Parts: sequence; structure tokens; C-alpha cells
Amino acid sequence: MTLFLSNYLNGEWQSPSPAAHTLTDPVTGETLAETGGAAAGLPQAFAYARHEGGRALQAMSYAQRATMLGEVLKVLQAKRDDYYAISLANSGTVKNDSAVDIEGGLFTLGYYAKLGASLGEARTLSEGAAAILSKDQLFQSQHLMVPIKGLALFINAFNFPSWGLWEKAAPALLSGVPVVIKPATVTAWLTHRMVADVIEAGVLPKGALSIVCGSSAGLLDALTPFDVLSFTGSAETAALIRSHPAIAHDSVRTNIEADRSEEH
Repeated sequence: MTLFLSNYLNGEWQSPSPAAHTLTDPVTGETLAETGGAAAGLPQAFAYARHEGGRALQAMSYAQRATMLGEVLKVLQAKRDDYYAISLANSGTVKNDSAVDIEGGLFTLGYYAKLGASLGEARTLSEGAAAILSKDQLFQSQHLMVPIKGLALFINAFNFPSWGLWEKAAPALLSGVPVVIKPATVTAWLTHRMVADVIEAGVLPKGALSIVCGSSAGLLDALTPFDVLSFTGSAETAALIRSHPAIAHDSVRTNIEADRSEEH
């Protein structure tokens, strides 16, 4: 039976839908997995991530969230051989190339875990020194950095299904922000397996990490002004994203890394 890459939303795996895309071994043409069409109930799922995942993450200190990232790293390290097998089959790479992606993702998780531990039990961070607003120094102003009340949607490129996931998800989770991942469909298997392993291990709060493996339809429609979006991919898709009402009119904060190569 062919593996179906289900979406994980609202703290549960969605039932398989009619297959819309087949993932194949680029060398042999063998069918590896299938994904479905548009995800069901995205507005409700995004609200769940903001309220349930965000609230649970923001109740933790930086040190606690750093420990959480360390637990995620342990889960992934224990399954490292499985990830190499998936990468070699789905991406058509050699082991050294896969190592850049897989080990890069694991190293990034470990880096942010150490960084978060250095921040201690704080739940907010000061931005610079206090500004003196009066001669007698009785009036001062201090900027504080606090977690946003939205979620982080990450739409990733095909070539780094591990590193592209964790280089974005690790700092967001450390900052107390729930994450929704949309990997590139053609190489989504590795991202899906990593997310599934972390979910099964129960090391993250419900709603802290979600994944959409099929169509991206409706993803931007479900964003609200307090959310953030990060996209890595083609310049053509980037242009469409910039013109979307959520970005152009609702001021959803967006970071785009795009090139002019063909869309994958």
C-alpha cells in the first residue's frame, strides 16, 4: 500500500483524501508516496495553532522552550538512518549531499537549544538600554520583545526538506510562536516523517507544530495580521504571494527568499 502524507492540523492527522500528487524516486521512477488536494478547515486549524499552541508555548520560559528543542533534537537523532534512506530515495542525492540537509537541520536545532538555554527563565527580552525621557531620570522608556500572538507559516523549497524545516521552525518555537509547515510537495516525505516522529514523541504542545503536505490552496487566505509568513522558492510564486490580500492589504509580515529558476 502506498504511503499517504496526511496533513496534521488541529492537533490530529487528517484522513487521506484522493491523491493529487505522486512522489517518485527520480532515479528509478518508483512511486514512494502520495499527497492529497487542499487541506480541510484551514481557518479553524490556524486558530487552533494560535490559541492552543501559542498559549502553551508562551507559558514557558526561554530555557524551557530550549529544553523542548533539545528533546526534539534527541527524537530526530535517534531516527537519523531513516531520514537518510528517505532522502536518498526521494531526492535522488548521494549520502554526502543528504548530509548537508539532514545534519544542517539537526545542527540548527542544537544551536538554538543552546542559545535559548543562555536566556534563562525570562519570558520577555529587553531591546537595548532604557531611554531617559526626563532630566531627573524619573521618566524612562524600555522596549520589550514579546512573542507575537499569531503563528508562523513556512512555505519551503524542494531542495532542503530538513534544513529548510528546522532553520525556520527552531527560532520560531524558541520565541514562543506556533509553526505551520508547507514543504515543497515533490520532496515532502522527509519533512513529513520528521514532523510525524516529533508529534508521536509528544515533546511539543498540541498545536505548536502543524504540517500541510498537499496543495497550498487556502493557506494565505487563513492568515491574519498578527501572523508571519516565510517563503523560499521561485520569483514567480513570490510575486503572487506579495500581491495576495493578506500580504498587500492586511500587512501580514513576510520574508521572501526567491530566485528565477523554474518552479518545482
